Amino acid sequence: MKKFLCVCLAALCACLAACGGEEVSGPEESIQSSAPESMEESSMESSEEISVDVIGELRDSAEGMIDSLNYTNNGRMGDLDGTAFAIYSPIGYNGASATIDLKNAQLQRILPDGRFINAYAFFGVDVYSGEWWQNCVDVGFCRSGQTGRWHLFYNMYEPLNEDTRTWYESSVNLPDDIYDMTFAMEGDQYVRLTVTGRNRGRTDTVLVEVKGAKADGSNTAFLFNAALDYPPDTMVDREGNPCNDFVEITLACTDLGLYFRNLYVSDLKLYSTGKPEGEVWTSDLIQSTGIWPDQSYKGFDYAPTTVYTFDGSAFVIDFDMNRKKGE
Repeated sequence: MKKFLCVCLAALCACLAACGGEEVSGPEESIQSSAPESMEESSMESSEEISVDVIGELRDSAEGMIDSLNYTNNGRMGDLDGTAFAIYSPIGYNGASATIDLKNAQLQRILPDGRFINAYAFFGVDVYSGEWWQNCVDVGFCRSGQTGRWHLFYNMYEPLNEDTRTWYESSVNLPDDIYDMTFAMEGDQYVRLTVTGRNRGRTDTVLVEVKGAKADGSNTAFLFNAALDYPPDTMVDREGNPCNDFVEITLACTDLGLYFRNLYVSDLKLYSTGKPEGEVWTSDLIQSTGIWPDQSYKGFDYAPTTVYTFDGSAFVIDFDMNRKKGE
């Protein structure tokens, strides 16, 4: 299950997510199993908008770069399920949007022995009571062991009632594409993510209950997160023994060909009652930025996470768990 342990400074922490498409039956734990997946190919039409070469040019023209060896998070927070990157907004927003390029992203998450790690790219909403968060929901794209295709998921910390599922995966398989994502409150305690593919117009949507959230955004903050996560059967040390140590698990998965590269996220915006048309999510609207591992995690002789920045409104994200890059 996608989990966060977020213990931030008073301003921001994060955790978990929402509902759409048909429900997938089965227990929560099914996503964590690392059985061989269906290697279903997506026969996408060519995109005229972005190419891998253009993403390379974007990387070269970035305003800044942070990676696991040169950046230290501001406070202990974040996604300790695997390599990850996240930005957090201040409190006071009731929506967010972005364009995410899954067509040109490069993903290899199958281990040589058939086990696999899972990939995510999603929005989150944190609900605050005073200075500290009381609830959180994540909703967005997932590539898990149950399917060879991207699909929507959600995960929530505290459900609205006991009948609400805290974990959900849509059965609607989405082709690799460039997607416009909108994530907005629809009345108190309801938030909706809608994704629309530009090339095929394939859409899925998720409406989720967010206990305690107010539609005006007065007690909510938003985040964007991308990650590679370790299912339980990949959580071993370099000797193959079960392990909960983040550094040891990451090093055990190093140089095995795993990566999630060239993930281009752009046009990031935030919405509020004062600016319902939205405003660009520039660096001055980023309450906190986190990467995992960051410089505080000792034992790494390479950078598993690298992020190229464009004033907060766009990022090129590379998770590459190989010392020899590009192989």
